Formats: sequence, C-alpha cells, structure tokens
Amino acid sequence: MKRLAAISAAIVALAVAAPAWAAKTFVLDNVTLQGGGTLTGTFTTDDALSSLIGINITASAGSYGPGVFSVFNYNNAALADWVSLPTQGFRIQTAGAAQQLRLDFNPLTLTGANILNTSSEYQRLGGPRAVLTGRVMLQESSPISAVPEPATWAMMIIGFGAVGSMVRTTRRRNAFSVA
Repeated sequence: MKRLAAISAAIVALAVAAPAWAAKTFVLDNVTLQGGGTLTGTFTTDDALSSLIGINITASAGSYGPGVFSVFNYNNAALADWVSLPTQGFRIQTAGAAQQLRLDFNPLTLTGANILNTSSEYQRLGGPRAVLTGRVMLQESSPISAVPEPATWAMMIIGFGAVGSMVRTTRRRNAFSVA
C-alpha cells in the first residue's frame, strides 16, 4: 500500500512540475534618433516575451530643432506605464513625465525586431525626438552551468526513492532467510 502511495505521489509531482523559466535579453542595434542621438543598451523580458522585467537603455546627448538633449539612462522597468509585448512595444516614463522612452515593434520575436518609426524619446528640456532607424536582437547567451528543471529534480528524487526501497526490501529478505 505504501509503495502504491509513493508511486501515485511521484506521478502527481511529475504532472505538476513546471519547466524552468528563462528571461530573454535584447540588445539595441544601431538605434539612431533625430538630431544625431543614439539609444544603446538592453531590455529583458520573460520567457514568453510578454512582460518587461528589466531595462538599461541610455539615450545620448544631442540637439534637434530648438531642443537640447542630455544623456539619460532608462534603468527602472517598474516605471513602465504601457507594456504591450510582444505585439506592440513598451513605454518607460519617469515621475512627472520629465523623460519618456517609447519603443514600438511589429512584433518582437526571438530573432529580434525592427524598431518602428512611431518610437520616440522625450525629455522635458529638449522635447520629443523620433527614433529614425534601428532594431533589437536577442543577446547571445553566455555559457552558464545548467540548472535542472523541476521535472528533472522530481525524477531524480523518485529514482533515489526506488533504489532505497529496493535496498530495503533486499535487506529484509536477506534478514528473513538468515534467521
């Protein structure tokens, strides 16, 4: 009876075990702004490319029309007030809307995406400046040690349990045959 309960518990553990989650980091590539400015850096999404997890994008200094733009780093994903990934894009806006960055894609995929010309950066002292060209590409993963998925852990634990059960049963049989 105990063995049946252990096997049932193992089956339930395997059924419930979820696959490992991996974030996806995208790198901005040749992103230019009106007035000669650039955007450089990265942003990170969840595995499904549906939510923004992290951002570290720097807008360079420059001038466009009467506006003068200073270097600004967008590095707080919690300031995202509009996220429509992977189909459209996202917007980061600082307190009081002093700085704002909007990146639009159509759509974002694992191979990357072109940044659409509806994308822009806004600084209170400089005004708006459009993104002229650029794309985002999935950042190459650096080699890291593998982390087993929950299902792998469950199978390993079940295997140790099965081996332990067999050893215990063998010891009992040997003990009875000796006596």
